[in-house]
Amino acid sequence: KRIYSKWSKDIKKAMIDRDLTTKDIADKFHWTTQYASSIINGRKYYREPVANISVFLNVPIPKGKNATLSKEIEELIHEF
Repeated sequence: KRIYSKWSKDIKKAMIDRDLTTKDIADKFHWTTQYASSIINGRKYYREPVANISVFLNVPIPKGKNATLSKEIEELIHEF
């Protein structure tokens, strides 16, 4: 099971509020749906796409890579 970052949750909430799908985001930026999904769900981090999505959805741009990446439950257990 994955735990989404605050940024991913904020992006998903903003998408719901605007009735947008991951495909809509992908189309807006000329990305594949899979690429957009990997950024939004925190599987991959690239600064420019994160900033683009943040600005488009009026969500604060996070500081640093770890602010957007999701974590596995097992990773969280090992942190404690």
